[in-house]
Amino acid sequence: MYCKWAFRVLICLTVLTGTTRCGLGSREAATPCTLTVASRPESGAKIFLNSQPMGETPHTFSNFPPGRVVVEVEKENYKRAWKTIDLLPGEETRVVLDMEPIVGYITVYSIPDGADVIVDGTEHLGTTPLREAKVPIGKHTLLVERKDYFPVQAEIEVEKDFRYNFSYELQPRPSKLRVYSRPTGAQIFLNFVEQDKRTPAEFDLEPGTYTVTVYANGYVMSERTIILESNAEQELMFVLEAGDAPMGMVLVPAGEFIVGVDGGSPDERPKRVVYLDAFYIDKYEVTNKQFKQVFPDHEYPADADYLPVLGVSWHQATAYAAAVGKRLPTELEWEKAARGVDGREFPWGNVFDAKFCNSAATPGAKPMIVGFFRAGASPYGCMDMAGNAYEWTSDWYQAYPGNKDIIKEYGQVFRVLRGGSFMTGAFDVRCARRYYDHMDAKRADYGFRCALSVKEGSRDARKR
Repeated sequence: MYCKWAFRVLICLTVLTGTTRCGLGSREAATPCTLTVASRPESGAKIFLNSQPMGETPHTFSNFPPGRVVVEVEKENYKRAWKTIDLLPGEETRVVLDMEPIVGYITVYSIPDGADVIVDGTEHLGTTPLREAKVPIGKHTLLVERKDYFPVQAEIEVEKDFRYNFSYELQPRPSKLRVYSRPTGAQIFLNFVEQDKRTPAEFDLEPGTYTVTVYANGYVMSERTIILESNAEQELMFVLEAGDAPMGMVLVPAGEFIVGVDGGSPDERPKRVVYLDAFYIDKYEVTNKQFKQVFPDHEYPADADYLPVLGVSWHQATAYAAAVGKRLPTELEWEKAARGVDGREFPWGNVFDAKFCNSAATPGAKPMIVGFFRAGASPYGCMDMAGNAYEWTSDWYQAYPGNKDIIKEYGQVFRVLRGGSFMTGAFDVRCARRYYDHMDAKRADYGFRCALSVKEGSRDARKR
């Protein structure tokens, strides 16, 4: 037992002092060498030579005995690294051991995509969506930033081999909109909501799509739809045209236009030319918010202010129009406002396009805010005259002059609705399409818009 213990001590002394390995005697030590041990990416790692602790990196060992040695380094949060080397007498040897961090994995999503992901203020991991990026274990500061959006910063802690998912919705930096008009002092509406400021005015707004409306007494309402980018500035100048069109209405001038079609439903013929006096008609369908201002007991979801009022009977539509000093349009007024004078099939032209209106062909069809389909405007600028809501008119469902077909529903029983709805297909959203129902019917897609006669002597209005 004593001999084994003495032999182990002798081996240890041989490695560390350079004495011979032979028996219990000794010979002259071999020429010593120099060994330098370093670690990367960080210093301060513990050094082990043949499993014996020998200081921290970087360190130089002078007068070190030649021979084979196992060099190891270890540091908290890093994997242990090692290398076996042969030291030659009298030589200088430098060993640099690469240390691989112990990591976890993070996945980072952002809305919108394309945000930079930075750890501890310096290391750029990539851009979102970033999947299973390696991050050393421990506590870190995570920064997610994208141009024109407010950055998000969070403190995270990563454990060995764990996988983490982080998701952030970035808030856009506000945009600046300046609105000017000639004349000045005009009312400003943003997405149909009247603003406290008059022109000229400046607004800090969230990025998005805005319908900007400007109106002054004695002038025709002017309107544009714009897209505000994040952290951008935009200016709008409106030169208002003199006229007496009421706020929210457009002028349909006096003149002839084509009514009906010969190749549609029997009640749409014959196609003919009719003269109408000038009139005003609402640019948009009446909304829930407008209807509630007249009838306070009207109830609807909190986010539906600017959806068309639906489930309205002819009697209710007529009562609303009278309360605001207007009336329902006649059937012919509605058709002229929708198709202009050239007899087109749809407000935008002769070819149906589901992108231009809210019909049953619209994916996930449902009521939408009035004016959403800007490309579907009629020749006079009226919105949603195809789809969204069926619209009551003031007329009875009667045969057109010259129509010889006998249809039992004709007479003073039903009122006419026009325009189709989000529940109907392309055939029913045609400008010439006629629909009818009882005056007390309140179908879920029945709505309306109002009209107004042009006052006698309003020559300017009649000419436009």
